Amino acid sequence: MKKNGYLILTATAAIVICTLLIIDSEGTIHAVKKSVYTCLDIIIPSLFAFMVFSQLLVSSGISDKLFYPLYRLSRFWFKGGSREFSIFMLSLVGGYPVGVKLLKEETAYNKNYNAIAEKMLCYCYCGSPAFIIQIAGLSVLGSVKAGLIVYFSNVLACFSLAVISNLLSKRSITYNSTPHNDSGLTLSNVTESIYGTAKALGVICGTILAFNVLLELTDFSGLLTAFEKIGFKKIFCAALEISNLSMFKGSDYNLMPLFAALTSFGGFCIILQTAALSAGKLKLKKFMLYRIPACMLSAAYCFMLTIIFPIALETKTPIDITPVISSINPICSVCLILMTFILIKSFKKEKNDIYSSPRK
Repeated sequence: MKKNGYLILTATAAIVICTLLIIDSEGTIHAVKKSVYTCLDIIIPSLFAFMVFSQLLVSSGISDKLFYPLYRLSRFWFKGGSREFSIFMLSLVGGYPVGVKLLKEETAYNKNYNAIAEKMLCYCYCGSPAFIIQIAGLSVLGSVKAGLIVYFSNVLACFSLAVISNLLSKRSITYNSTPHNDSGLTLSNVTESIYGTAKALGVICGTILAFNVLLELTDFSGLLTAFEKIGFKKIFCAALEISNLSMFKGSDYNLMPLFAALTSFGGFCIILQTAALSAGKLKLKKFMLYRIPACMLSAAYCFMLTIIFPIALETKTPIDITPVISSINPICSVCLILMTFILIKSFKKEKNDIYSSPRK
């Protein structure tokens, strides 16, 4: 009986959503176009190169040597190995999905690595400087300095959680040595890094499209009206999909701690991306719990930084970052076709691996 009630509820929800998609087809199309432009103008340019680069550094073992001096200085509080420390450092500058992507890659090579990855994911989660400066700095406040303050607030929050989490650990985290640790830079590393990044970006961009369509349907159905009346519509939209932080354009600098908290949270869209990129191998309960102190710490650090580094009121006006991409620009179509092709090929490969694997 309970199962039948769940099925009826699911079917009803599906019918309602399909009806809204038909009635609000114009708004839905606009939301999809806006999302595609955001992906092509902001998400892919700010993430692709670094995601390829970071995976290449880790898979080749170069990152272990690159961050080794900092790792030695951090041994009094960091209880992981040099590989874990390099992943942590790369996640602070690479953007939200870099941390989970690198940790998930490690689980494929190391046995019993899930506990380590789940612990590290709690603090290997930070927006890239380019993304935060563009979204929270230039588009909202028209100030690079403001964006930098918000970014460093996020970094300090991640560092604080990393220190606390490691100091509370009873022992150093260890794992089996992996065959790719000292493999060096090879052509295989390069192709796998590009392929893995393209696949991950397909998941990221697809999630952004889905969330913005959902947000459009929510707005069209009038559910956002209640939030708008109490002044929480912008916060709600940004908490769902962080690029909606641009809705605060022209806001006062006093709201910077709020922007720091929202970017530290990342939005439910990025949290869903994190879950998708983990491919079900990592439990996210602890990660979700850590988002609360992360938001609070980031807001507190931002407040302190604005006192130490005050921003003059006569700064630039907010910059409109609306993509100036023509609807008939062939580059957009080519990029989307390539990403679709890569995803299809990956699904084919996974399907072949499933059928070719011996049955027990």
